[in-house]
Amino acid sequence: MDTLRRINIWKYGGREIEVVEKTPLNKSPTSPPCFSNLSYVQIGSCDGLKDLTWLLFSPNLTYLCVVESKQLEEIISKDKAASVLKETHNDTVVPFKNLEDIVLDDLPELKSIFWSALPFQRLNYVSVFKCVKLRKLPLDSKSILKVEEFGIDC
Repeated sequence: MDTLRRINIWKYGGREIEVVEKTPLNKSPTSPPCFSNLSYVQIGSCDGLKDLTWLLFSPNLTYLCVVESKQLEEIISKDKAASVLKETHNDTVVPFKNLEDIVLDDLPELKSIFWSALPFQRLNYVSVFKCVKLRKLPLDSKSILKVEEFGIDC
């Protein structure tokens, strides 16, 4: 999965995206799959999805767009993340540290992106529309120093 750079997922009806990676001999079977070159993710009209916790393992993600996924409740599920990180003996994963653009639109059940503030070092564009249950963004005063455009319309 090291060569995957872009992924577009449309009209997927499952509840979750399960990522399974074949384990080479030099890699521990308990280490999580890693999308080390994945930089662009676009997901739309995936009405069964509940979360996108697999994005934890995309350290170089720069663009995330999630639209029209009616049952999506969390981008990163705290419970699932804790379980995966415990299983892999890794508690140092910081998601979205290279994220530049995030677009969330028409996600009526979305309640959480991440459970605490994240150090968005490169974030410059945030667009959140029609996410009526989203009450808190994972931002603090240090997270958005370089944001050029910020739009929220719930």
